[in-house]
Amino acid sequence: MSNAAKKSTPMATKRLQLLLKLFGCICLIAFFPFLMPVEWMDWCHRQLDLGPFPADKPIVVYLARSTSALCGLYGTFVLILASDILKYQRLILFHIMGLFFIGTIGTLLAYQCGMPTFWILTDFISILIICPWKYVLYKRIVA
Repeated sequence: MSNAAKKSTPMATKRLQLLLKLFGCICLIAFFPFLMPVEWMDWCHRQLDLGPFPADKPIVVYLARSTSALCGLYGTFVLILASDILKYQRLILFHIMGLFFIGTIGTLLAYQCGMPTFWILTDFISILIICPWKYVLYKRIVA
């Protein structure tokens, strides 16, 4: 490994850890909707201009809660990955690639089903910019 590569590795590690921690913390926020009252879900739904929340459909409430719980759990998992980049490098690569492919498809599906533009753009930016950035940092570390 060249001297330049040795010097860039600690910086790449810190940056990748920061990105993983930010992602993990954002996902942890999803534990809140997992437990929120349905009336609050309805309020949030209306604030997003999605109309009334279909609280009379048990599958909708169940999926909203389950998705939030899984997102929060995923955030916890990513925070664990960030704690030791070298130890968890294969899982970090799985995280980056999996999130890129699922996120890309999810962004297209969000567009197809008529989600608000800001939602689609947020997904697009977070997946198609941040995942490749994580991958570049990852490659600097494991090279």
